Amino acid sequence: MTNDESSTSSGTEIQLREFYLTAGGKTLLKDASAGFPAGKLTLILGCSGVGKSLLLRILAGLMDEDHPAIKYGGAIEFTTAEGTTIDRDHMKHPVAVVFQSFALFDELTPSENIEIAIEHSSDTKTTHAAAKQTATRLLHDLGVPSDRPTSVLSGGQQQRLAISRAIGMQTDVVLYDEPTSGLDTNTAKQVAELIRDTQTKFQRTSIIVTHDYAGLQHIADHVVLLNHHNRTLQNVPRDQWSELPTLLGTPPEVDAVIVEHHSIPSRVLTICQLALSTSGEFVEQLLLLPLALLPMWRSFRWGRRITWHYLKLVAGWSAWFYISIAGMIIGFVAQDFIFRYLPFRQYTEPLLIENLLHATGFSLYRFLVPILCTILIAARSGAAVAADVGSKVYGNQLDAMKTIGMDPWRTVRTPILYAFLIGTPLLTFLSYGVASLTSAVAFLATHASEGVGFWDFHFHKELRLPGAIFYKGTGWLFAKLLTCAVGIALIAWKCGTSPKQSAPDISKGVTQTILWSTLFTLMTHFVFSLLEFNAPQ
Repeated sequence: MTNDESSTSSGTEIQLREFYLTAGGKTLLKDASAGFPAGKLTLILGCSGVGKSLLLRILAGLMDEDHPAIKYGGAIEFTTAEGTTIDRDHMKHPVAVVFQSFALFDELTPSENIEIAIEHSSDTKTTHAAAKQTATRLLHDLGVPSDRPTSVLSGGQQQRLAISRAIGMQTDVVLYDEPTSGLDTNTAKQVAELIRDTQTKFQRTSIIVTHDYAGLQHIADHVVLLNHHNRTLQNVPRDQWSELPTLLGTPPEVDAVIVEHHSIPSRVLTICQLALSTSGEFVEQLLLLPLALLPMWRSFRWGRRITWHYLKLVAGWSAWFYISIAGMIIGFVAQDFIFRYLPFRQYTEPLLIENLLHATGFSLYRFLVPILCTILIAARSGAAVAADVGSKVYGNQLDAMKTIGMDPWRTVRTPILYAFLIGTPLLTFLSYGVASLTSAVAFLATHASEGVGFWDFHFHKELRLPGAIFYKGTGWLFAKLLTCAVGIALIAWKCGTSPKQSAPDISKGVTQTILWSTLFTLMTHFVFSLLEFNAPQ
């Protein structure tokens, strides 16, 4: 350990006084007090379901005080090495968290997972070069390979990467959530030794929330028991650690969070209330849209990187192919069928051929292609973004962003809005271009003698304006495309960020996104059609 590291590794002392915690109407802690020594490794022990992870989230600043089912209060004080005491609610310096699920960003390399944390959590502006140098050193020190994607790392390697990211943030406090849960005995032992070695080297104030006292008590400096019998936090002296199995006692008979069972009428009422609140929130987000579109990022480099990630999800190559096929189909259908199934075709077609081309070009540009494309974008791109965000919620990546100083509303939702606002018009005009080309091919296949010049003149006659660059109605087209884009983005964000307790919850969010964004898109086109085609041309 370097001298610089030694001088900043004394840690921060944490004190809880008269602390209470309730979940689902059940009291988990009442008038609890406990201390966590500076620079030491403390275990918070307790049976499953007694509120250990909730306590960790509160210490990390991840729990919303307005949460409808979880209430807490009391004093949570952080005393720095300089003797300054700060209330948790007024802390600016983030607390590092090593999540049980690791909460790594799979779209980033191992080095970038650490770099993004360093650049966002530092109180001072950290250069990219300095962050990269620190990340390289930490990966080497903790034995994490840097030459492969994050998603293919083994469980142990991902665990070490999560610890590397937490250490790289240079915070005084590191929280571990069930670090050995679900691991075999040998791997759990390796993880415990890794945490102990890391603590010895960096000497941060480390808190491990766990029920695995047998596997972790040998690395601890201090033990706090969450006693579910008297609902207190109990400091356990070292000479009583052998009695921990007895002190833990029998597990509680019910889970901490009580699930309320509603009758059918109350469920209907709950659904109606949820629909109203969701509608109100959606309107509020629309009103605050100009502010949401401001790129208020701590790091523009990472803001651009995340925007590019979502732009590829919304309008990547697969979307180009998908939308092009749709344009090809609608172009062929609009052109070929209108001529093939024209009543009394042999008599009327020679008289109406120019008018039919006028109508085909106008309808494709003004409403057929836009309606088809926005519905497909809602179904494909909206679902892709909802799945991505839902996975981040389920895997705690959004919580990890908060702990490193990133605001998900700014660093994720704003790039999603940008991606849809750019991708929706881009894909729509691509589809229209393919539809026009297909229409020309279909027309010339049956009217080769007329020539492409004849088709071009009459196909675009209702769209071209003398001396104008854009087609007639382009303003209306952009207005409804951008409205659809904003709606799809906000719906995908809302459905994606809803609570995710299991993988089926992610699927549910995707399904809801497809349903609501498709309905929003159809309603948008309906409203615009009433306004657009009744307006003076």
